[in-house]
Amino acid sequence: MTDRAGILTQPILVVDDHRPMLRLVAAQLEGLGFRDIETELDPAAALARLKRRRYGVILSDWNMTPISGLNLLRNVRAEAINATTPFILITAEVAPENVLAAKAAGVSGYIAKPFDAAQLKAKLQAVLGAF
Repeated sequence: MTDRAGILTQPILVVDDHRPMLRLVAAQLEGLGFRDIETELDPAAALARLKRRRYGVILSDWNMTPISGLNLLRNVRAEAINATTPFILITAEVAPENVLAAKAAGVSGYIAKPFDAAQLKAKLQAVLGAF
């Protein structure tokens, strides 16, 4: 039996340098029942957060500055404490070579924009389990 409450109380970090998208993803997560959602506009600041707190899952945009979502993923995977934290890239970068680069870097899931709450839930369930 799945611990639905346990999954929904896991802290989630959402990283996107575009404020409207950050708000949209956070609102969709809240709508799915998640309660501990942190957002970060600056990927460099997200790396600092990851040194202070463990997250149950990280959702990140690909196209950000000064650190891309792919490089954020690489940095996360390089730290032993976060090496297995589920990491989902949210992006319009759907070219096969980009998907392969993300997989090689250790991405847990990939969501192509545009997406809806049902697609987000499916990707989260794929890495966290049913909720």
